[in-house]
Amino acid sequence: MVLALVCSGVLAATPVTDKAEPLVPWFVPRELSLGVFINPPVTTPHFRLAWEGAIVSQPRNELIWYFGLGSGVGLGTPSPMLSHSQHVVVGGFGYRSDHPLITWGFHVAAGGAWYFTEYKPGGFYANESRPLGYIEGRLQFGFRITPHFRILGYFGYGSPFVFNPRFPGNTFVGGINTGLVIDWR
Repeated sequence: MVLALVCSGVLAATPVTDKAEPLVPWFVPRELSLGVFINPPVTTPHFRLAWEGAIVSQPRNELIWYFGLGSGVGLGTPSPMLSHSQHVVVGGFGYRSDHPLITWGFHVAAGGAWYFTEYKPGGFYANESRPLGYIEGRLQFGFRITPHFRILGYFGYGSPFVFNPRFPGNTFVGGINTGLVIDWR
């Protein structure tokens, strides 16, 4: 019993040292996301570069600020739509938890989306090029390959703040969001 108390005291007093210093400075992107928005019938493959930094950092947990920008082009657009693309800039807060093998986290961010929708000429709808307020949430889970390199899968949802029925292209902005994150923080 005394041996167990001594061992647990030694383990509790031993600092956790697997927290690596950042590989890149704060102004260099920390991750690349390759994903897809699913908003039937439109599916939008997209990429995003993101920056993040610690607000509160503990050995395995971090409260972070998050800033991301990205772009995507819609596939499977319904008739009379010819093309649809969306571009986002978001900022927010999140949480990251790193363990020796597993890493996970989430973030909630808001910002702006700019979408472009082109329709068949001479149709009922005019082409659209409009900015929208945008919000998203994302949960990610993956593996820590080295102290500075992680590969994660993510699942989330993104949506404009308000949908305007006069502009049907805005209903295809965002949607279910899933993909892969390559993180080199």
